[in-house]
Amino acid sequence: MRFRFSVLAFVLASMFALLPSVVSGQTPIVPGESYFAASNAVVTLDGNFTEWTQFPFASITRGPITSGLPITAQFAAAADSSNLYIAVLVNDSMIAAGRHGQDYWNEDSVEIFLNTNQNLQMTSYTHAVAHLTIPAANIGVPAANTVIVGENIRQIGAQAVVVRTTSGYAVEMSIPLRNVFWNINTSPGRSIGFQVMVNSASTQDRNYKLSWSNDDLIADVSAVNPSVFGVLTFAAVGGNIPTATRQPATIMPTITLPRSPTPLPRPTSTPAAQNGFRVSGSTIYDPQGNVFVARGTNVNGMNWVWDRSTTADAALIDDCWNFNLVRVNNFLFTGRVQWQQYTANNNLDAIVNTFTSRGIVVMFEAHDHIGSYYQGSDLDALVRWFTDLANRYKNNPYVWFDIANEPGGRGGIDSAQWLGMHDTVIEAIRGTGANNIIIVEGAYGGQDSPGDSAILRFGSQLIANNGHPYQNIVFSIHPYDLWNNGGLGSFIDRVRAQNLALLIGEYGIQTDQDTRRAAQAVFSDAVSRNVGIVMWHWDGHDWNDVTANTTWGGGWEINHCSNPTNLSWFGQQVWNVNH
Repeated sequence: MRFRFSVLAFVLASMFALLPSVVSGQTPIVPGESYFAASNAVVTLDGNFTEWTQFPFASITRGPITSGLPITAQFAAAADSSNLYIAVLVNDSMIAAGRHGQDYWNEDSVEIFLNTNQNLQMTSYTHAVAHLTIPAANIGVPAANTVIVGENIRQIGAQAVVVRTTSGYAVEMSIPLRNVFWNINTSPGRSIGFQVMVNSASTQDRNYKLSWSNDDLIADVSAVNPSVFGVLTFAAVGGNIPTATRQPATIMPTITLPRSPTPLPRPTSTPAAQNGFRVSGSTIYDPQGNVFVARGTNVNGMNWVWDRSTTADAALIDDCWNFNLVRVNNFLFTGRVQWQQYTANNNLDAIVNTFTSRGIVVMFEAHDHIGSYYQGSDLDALVRWFTDLANRYKNNPYVWFDIANEPGGRGGIDSAQWLGMHDTVIEAIRGTGANNIIIVEGAYGGQDSPGDSAILRFGSQLIANNGHPYQNIVFSIHPYDLWNNGGLGSFIDRVRAQNLALLIGEYGIQTDQDTRRAAQAVFSDAVSRNVGIVMWHWDGHDWNDVTANTTWGGGWEINHCSNPTNLSWFGQQVWNVNH
């Protein structure tokens, strides 16, 4: 943007006992209320269940419906750096499946509930709460074809395998820790709301239902009220749980359940996991194959004019605000701006290591030529800088490259400059073998405009690259004053109609003009369309405060990470989107 500155969370299954040698320093667990899950597990989603022998299983024996043939169940949970894994073993002598169309709750099925919001007492559903149903009719179906019922399944990215056992059936499920709706922190001691329910039909309709959570043994309201969930707390585990402390279940997937002659509906599939982020048409997919929607913030980088350490705020940016991307602002050159420049954030390796280890995207941008283009020796320097970054980080897909902050003046689109500068840098980056995502900003100082857009006029041409198309290109705009009079929603639709991916790389409420109306459009039109948004700015120091009555208005000055009371209007909107 135009540079702005002013002075101004293991339950031990059936025995319900937690061994100190397994998880130390934790509050004693209560059956049906809390479960401790390994946060450093190694699990493969394959329906084999061999690795689950090292984790404790919690028993589920009671529930709100108990008029049919009795059933029991056990579950265990664990996480690695990408997914929460859940295994549910159901003891059921009569499996009813494929008899009720999509009403899988009315026959044999497992229901998983998550509340990833920091408020575990919330009494209504938001996108941070998930209710996923896995029917037993999936027995023997490959993971890619397994039916999972629930809202926003594609965005959540959950997968499951269901197998027959000698005593019933078993479900193995993976749920991404990061997706459009949440960013689950698996650090030891962090918790989420969690519940498992199991349905069974002895003959035709459901007549038995189990609930793990003690708070929903009678009312059966987990589907509408997340406050009745139990709690899953993550813990680092130093060794395997001794066999004597577990209630093992014998998994023998040798009996095949006949499939119903009525075909099951198939969910829309997402691309298979790639080695890195992938742009397909107008959609960005993460390395696990899930849809990725940025919820980001701009932060201090190399030679920046604010000196607060970016790496020091990583926990707040991640755990508190739930940002999944940081756009790192850098000046390649010194002495060209009127303010003092600092080297506090010149260790780019430290920034990359700190944030990408948390699964947060680091997007480097060059900020020198606001409202113009890199040319001559400056363009040579820009190419060298990005070539170096590409060589250093081409094996880290969580590093993205934003070529130039807010190119082009307000007099119109210089197509030769816009196309030429971006093409030169893209070619240099791709020449290193790096396939990281590259960001191309619109003209008119990065705003593009509702009526005249470099992205709409020349974006497809840039990607086409004379018959040798560039991959993984995302376009970006900074909707400030030029967007105060509307048009953002239709612009997004027009960009997507050209099969181009779009990101809001900056937005705020004040430049040298009031831009609140444009920011409101970002919160309404961009968020509702699942377009990534990156706020300006984490540090503060200008008129885009996200905290109120604080020193600088920065995100780091928030007074509470669960229920903050010092957010500005702008900060509250950002908080609401992220949570």
